Amino acid sequence: MKTFNILKTTLLALAVTVFSCSKDDNPIADSPGGSAFFLAKIDNQAFPNAEITLTTAKYVSSTKMLQIIGQPADQKVTIVLTLMPFGGKVTNAIHWKPGTYDFDPIQVTNLAYLASAEYNQWNGNGYDQWFTKWEYVKTGRIIIETNTGTHIKGTFSFDAVRKNNDGSFNNNSIKKITEGKFDLDIKTY
Repeated sequence: MKTFNILKTTLLALAVTVFSCSKDDNPIADSPGGSAFFLAKIDNQAFPNAEITLTTAKYVSSTKMLQIIGQPADQKVTIVLTLMPFGGKVTNAIHWKPGTYDFDPIQVTNLAYLASAEYNQWNGNGYDQWFTKWEYVKTGRIIIETNTGTHIKGTFSFDAVRKNNDGSFNNNSIKKITEGKFDLDIKTY
């Protein structure tokens, strides 16, 4: 459990790093053909059209982590998908093979991978956050359809529980993210 808590802390720190990147760091702005997209529904409502200059797929070579982040131009909502490997099977972006990556913590116990997601929504003063927390919500997966190492395409869905300011979770506030799709270039850091 201690290892899992350390991994969660590391992932949150990396997420902060992701949001600090400038538009010039985003590979999607330079994508040829304009085929890049990020779509989803939150509680059956369409996720605002993701601004391609704010939406990214990134591979962090130091941790072997793959993150897919969707954010509209007004930056009022954000979806973050994260895959973190265990063992030596992933050494570069192309090693995140096509397949289904469930959010079930058994994958961590088996030292396979950690798959997680979060949804953030601006409340006027800061961001309210919902996380995939297995004790409260047991639905979530990322499906990679294709991955060339420089371009990734897939789908996702997950349920997320609201995190309170005191660090506890509100199991009466669940967001259902469905019909998620992404088709993005991968930037390596």
